[in-house]
Amino acid sequence: MNFYYPSDQQAFFTNRRQELATLFHYHQSLINGPVEHLALFGLRRIGKTLLLKEFMRQLRVSNSIVQVVFLDFSILCSSPENFTLGFVGSICYWLLEDGKTDLEPFLNPATLGSAVLRAGGDKLYDEIQPILQELQRARPDRQALLRQAFRFPRQAVQIQEKKLVLICDEFQEIRTLENYPNSQNVIALLRAELQSQSDVQYILAGSAISVLAGLLSHPDSPLFAQFTRISVVPFDRESTQELANKLLSEPIQTDLYPLLHSLTWGHPFYITAVTRRMSYLMDVVQRPPSVDLVKQAFLVETLSPGGRIYDFSQYVYDLSLQKATGYGALKSVLQILSQEEGLSASEVARQLRVTAGSASDYLRWLCEVDLVVEKDKAYYFRDQVLRFWVGNVIKGIEISLSAEPVDLKRLILRLDQQFQRVSEELGDAKESWVRELMRQFNGQVIPALVFHHQDMVKLPIFQEVKDEISADGQIELDAIGEGLEHWVVEVKWRNKRAGSKELEKLHKHALERNARAWFVSRSGFSTDAIQYARENEILITDKNDLEVLRKLIL
Repeated sequence: MNFYYPSDQQAFFTNRRQELATLFHYHQSLINGPVEHLALFGLRRIGKTLLLKEFMRQLRVSNSIVQVVFLDFSILCSSPENFTLGFVGSICYWLLEDGKTDLEPFLNPATLGSAVLRAGGDKLYDEIQPILQELQRARPDRQALLRQAFRFPRQAVQIQEKKLVLICDEFQEIRTLENYPNSQNVIALLRAELQSQSDVQYILAGSAISVLAGLLSHPDSPLFAQFTRISVVPFDRESTQELANKLLSEPIQTDLYPLLHSLTWGHPFYITAVTRRMSYLMDVVQRPPSVDLVKQAFLVETLSPGGRIYDFSQYVYDLSLQKATGYGALKSVLQILSQEEGLSASEVARQLRVTAGSASDYLRWLCEVDLVVEKDKAYYFRDQVLRFWVGNVIKGIEISLSAEPVDLKRLILRLDQQFQRVSEELGDAKESWVRELMRQFNGQVIPALVFHHQDMVKLPIFQEVKDEISADGQIELDAIGEGLEHWVVEVKWRNKRAGSKELEKLHKHALERNARAWFVSRSGFSTDAIQYARENEILITDKNDLEVLRKLIL
């Protein structure tokens, strides 16, 4: 296993406790039946492959009647012939060698048979002979090859008397096979075998989120409703700090970790790149850890050619646009959204000076390649760090790897402005979300801890929930609940704890309206704010409490 999952990768594996628990939960369906197949979704380099390798490692320790097979479809799917050979050869390799040696002999038609025999797979050797013979023909029957490949896991289970977990990484690459004659129905062939393999569990993973979602969720797809979806999301603050500490020679000040998390959006690859740059600046340049150091590390990694984030962003950008028609127009759309997100298709059309239909086509294509995501008919970058890269590098703004803080002053200001703006945009969305949550209040009794209150809280039924801005624009309330009981609500969705002065302001509005005050703060509350809330019967809720509340009432 160390051949595929080296000890240094194992050392840096961080958190993912919930995802692992979910994988093991559904793994029981393979043991007890009926089997449920899974699909992992997540951004590129978010840690899907690492998660699956850790799952493989833990499963090998805990379960001897199951064999895990790792299949990289980005390598296997070059042609139907190579796919068949690689699919069958990889299964033989994992069953016989368990990831302890080199895979290569099992991927070569000239050496596969001898490699299987050498590893003691006499019965498997008999089963692969028809496939090897078909591959030797001048024009192999691709339909026959694909059917034999997808049937092979069932045959291997019967021979080895072990259940199989097939991990298919970058599964969306299977569509490449459809470009070859006589293999356009490859997914239908897989589906046909999938339904008859009760001792085989498939776990798919892919970075092309929209493509993979289409394969599994579109009603016309043969794989429709066959897989349970699991999202692999960015790290929270605690996991960001845990990973950073594994990369740093010694911990930094506690208040710097939230900044690192906000700049990287909790993306493990970005956390790793920025933290390693911070380590270099601290150890080699002898610069003490500080807010400016974290920002300098982020800017150097993101805007310097040769920086890890720069190279990754360039790769994603080029890979996504390389096959596009209207390349220039798509670049312009991304440039517009890098400056202002949340625009509708008509708003993008006005700035591009094209028809709304043309703008919709551009935006739809950018959604298909996962650069952009649509929410409530408005469009946003799926990756905020990529947004920052596009907004600067595509306009020609780059820096050197040795850029000093004094040279980065203007860019640090730009960085602060963009991330503050994004925070405000997210805050607007969360205010609307909280109002919608309040509309679901229906007399539920909520534990006191959720609201940091002394007693349990019975939720009222509101006749109306709305926001309100005074006529002079000086007073804005994020939510007002009106009914037999009145509530006034403030939502602060930012990377800063709420203080007592903010609670005092909300308390004043509540007293004027004879209403109950509820303050929602993403990052929690200062000690004096908690004390003030307790003394004045103000309900307070942080990000985690809000999620608990959602689960209790929805």
